[in-house]
Amino acid sequence: MKENWLEEFYRETVPEKRKQLLENNNTEDKEAACELREKLWVLRYGKRKPKEDKFVGFIMELKYLAESGNHDIGGKKKKQAADIILGLGINDCDERSKEEREVLLYELKNTFLRYIEVSQKGRGFTSVLFGMGQLSDESVAKKLADQISVIAFDAPHMLKMDKEFGILREGALLAFREIYPNREHLLRKI
Repeated sequence: MKENWLEEFYRETVPEKRKQLLENNNTEDKEAACELREKLWVLRYGKRKPKEDKFVGFIMELKYLAESGNHDIGGKKKKQAADIILGLGINDCDERSKEEREVLLYELKNTFLRYIEVSQKGRGFTSVLFGMGQLSDESVAKKLADQISVIAFDAPHMLKMDKEFGILREGALLAFREIYPNREHLLRKI
C-alpha cells in the first residue's frame, strides 16, 4: 500500500491532488522521509492552498541564467544559483540519508514532469509560426530535450556547479526517460 501511494504521489502533477495524497498517506511515525516530504511541500507550494509551483519557477530561473550568457560580473549568477539550491532544498543533499535523497530525487523528477506537461499543453510551445500549425511529437520531444539540457546540464556546467545540481540532473533524466523512452539521445549531456 505504501509504495502504491508514493508512486501515485510522484506521478501526479496537480498540486491539489498531490496534497490530498500526502495528507491521506504520509502518516508514518514522522520518520525523516515523511518530514522531508512535508518540508518540500511547503518549499514548493507554500503553507496554504497551492498558488504557484516554486520549483518549476526555480528551474525556469536556471534556464534564464544559462541563456543570459556566460559572463558573471560580480558573481550575481552564482548567488542566484545558490538561492535556487536553497529554494529547491538540495543544499545539504550529500549529508542526507539514502532514503531522504530518494525523496528529493523523486520530488525533482515530479517537478520536471510538471514542466514537461505544461510545455506540451502550451500552444505557444507546440505551435509553428504564430500558432498556424502544430509541431510533430518528435519536434516537441527535441524542443523539450533542448530546454531540459539547458536547465539540467548547461546551466550547472556554466556556473561550475555540476556537483551541487547533480540530483537535479538525475531528476530531469528520470522525468525525460519516463515521458520519452528511448529518446535520451536527444539530450545534450555535458
